[in-house]
Amino acid sequence: MKCSNKKSGFTLIEVVVALAILGLVLGGAISTVNQYADQRGFMNTKMIGSQVAWNVLVDQYRRSENWVVKSGYKGRSGDVKKGVEKQNGQDWVWELDSEPAVGKDMFRYEASVSLSGSNRRVSSLSLYIIQD
Repeated sequence: MKCSNKKSGFTLIEVVVALAILGLVLGGAISTVNQYADQRGFMNTKMIGSQVAWNVLVDQYRRSENWVVKSGYKGRSGDVKKGVEKQNGQDWVWELDSEPAVGKDMFRYEASVSLSGSNRRVSSLSLYIIQD
C-alpha cells in the first residue's frame, strides 16, 4: 500500500494574492459607481438650473409679446430682475439681465441661475427679443 504525503488545497500566499486581486477589482467597481452617482447628481442640477433659466426667458418673451400683463419690470437696457423659483424641492435664485443688441429694438436677455445660498452659477441662457 502506498501512502501519499501530498496535501491538496491552497497555500496562505495564494489566498492572500487572491484576496488582494479581489480587493482591487471591487475597489475599482465601487469607485466607478461613486463617480456615476456624482455625475448623475451634477447633471440633474444642471438640467433643473437650465429649466429655471428657460422659464425666466419664456416669461420675459410672453411679456414682450403682451401675452402676460404684469406691472413693474419693463426689460430695458441695464435693468436687472431677480427672483427665486422652487424646483425639485430646492430654491433656485435667478437673475435676468438685459442689454441692447444690434438693431434699434433688439435686446439680449440673459438668465443666470444658482442654488440658493451659493455664488456658483449653475446655468446661464440667453435670448434675443425684438421689442416695440
